[in-house]
Amino acid sequence: MEPNDVPPAIDLAALSHMLGGDVSLVKMILEKFREEIAGDIAALTDLASSGDPEPIRALAHRLKGTCSNAQAMPLSNVAKSLQTAMAAGDMAQAPDLIEKLEMERKLLERYLAEQGY
Repeated sequence: MEPNDVPPAIDLAALSHMLGGDVSLVKMILEKFREEIAGDIAALTDLASSGDPEPIRALAHRLKGTCSNAQAMPLSNVAKSLQTAMAAGDMAQAPDLIEKLEMERKLLERYLAEQGY
C-alpha cells in the first residue's frame, strides 16, 4: 500500500485465503456478494422513506456482517454507522449514510473491475 493510498474496498488476498485460494470459488462468492449488497442498498433506500428506523437497523446489521465476512471493510464500517444511528432512532442520518454505502459500493465495483473480477 502506498503511503497516501486508502485501503482497498475489499481485501481480496484475505478473502482468497479464507476460501483456500480457490479462484473459481472467490469469483462465485464475489458475484453473489455484489448482487446482495446492491439489493440491500436499494432496499435501504426504499426503507429510508418509511420513517421507521428498526427495519433499516436490522438490514444494516446484516449488511455489516456480510461485508465483514467478504473482507469489504469500508462498506462494513459504513453499515455499522448506519446500524448505530438507527439503533439510536436517528433517522436524519439515514439518507447520507445510505448514500455513502452506495458510494462505497461503486468504489468496490471499480476496484474489483481493476483486479479483473
